[in-house]
Amino acid sequence: MHSVQAYPLGGTELEEQRLVKQAIDHEPRTRLLLDRVGVRPGWRVADIGCGPLGILPALAECVGPTGRVVGVERERRFAEAARAQIVQRGLQNVMVVESDALEPSLEKESFDLVHERLVAINVSARQTLLAKMLSLLRPGGIAVLQDVDNVSWLCEPSHPSWDALLTAFHAVFQGQGGDPFVGRRLPRLLREAGAENIQVIAHVDFAVPGDARREHLVSLVDSVKDKIVAAGLLSDEELRSHRQALVSHLDDPATTVIDKILVQTWGRKPL
Repeated sequence: MHSVQAYPLGGTELEEQRLVKQAIDHEPRTRLLLDRVGVRPGWRVADIGCGPLGILPALAECVGPTGRVVGVERERRFAEAARAQIVQRGLQNVMVVESDALEPSLEKESFDLVHERLVAINVSARQTLLAKMLSLLRPGGIAVLQDVDNVSWLCEPSHPSWDALLTAFHAVFQGQGGDPFVGRRLPRLLREAGAENIQVIAHVDFAVPGDARREHLVSLVDSVKDKIVAAGLLSDEELRSHRQALVSHLDDPATTVIDKILVQTWGRKPL
């Protein structure tokens, strides 16, 4: 048995709202990915660590009424939110199981595809996560990973408040087992887990004015602000001052923001 690791960004209502918005923002690229992977009607698929929405709608559409989608989510608040989304969207071929991604209570070798997005970035037991995912796949089934790498994440002109808040966020996130640079390691992790025929694509965008990703750092800091202060990384006053200065800098249309690299990797379980 593994020791339970707390979700680094917490289970607050603010974080739930951020995750739903994030899922909606990622949906176009998720649909392109599933098309490239070749998801078929009638497949049985799982979204590990689906949060309050994940890629459940896109999977439901791909597998159709004869397929089955199972969302796996450990945080009770997020699992309940996902169930509400299922009802609201009329996703009749989707269910959510409240279970840990590292100990999923699902039948082994029973899925055609198992997916995770932004789970490997949050858990320290990444090899265990990948091993569990492959154990759920039937021989020949496909494991799909989507995570980011923060190597490209910057604003230009640079700003001391961006640097201060990003440094504080990374310190809290990494201190709780997160890896903001895991994206570059996904193909290796998948290969070490035993997958074959591994493919990888990567995307990076400019977050233009009006794009929610432009203030993603601000929203992440808002989710962990109490932890930043408790760790002595910034005082309440310093955090408020940096936040206000950074929001003003990002509001300037002359400021350029380059987003994190989104890495999408997939491979097959050997026959």
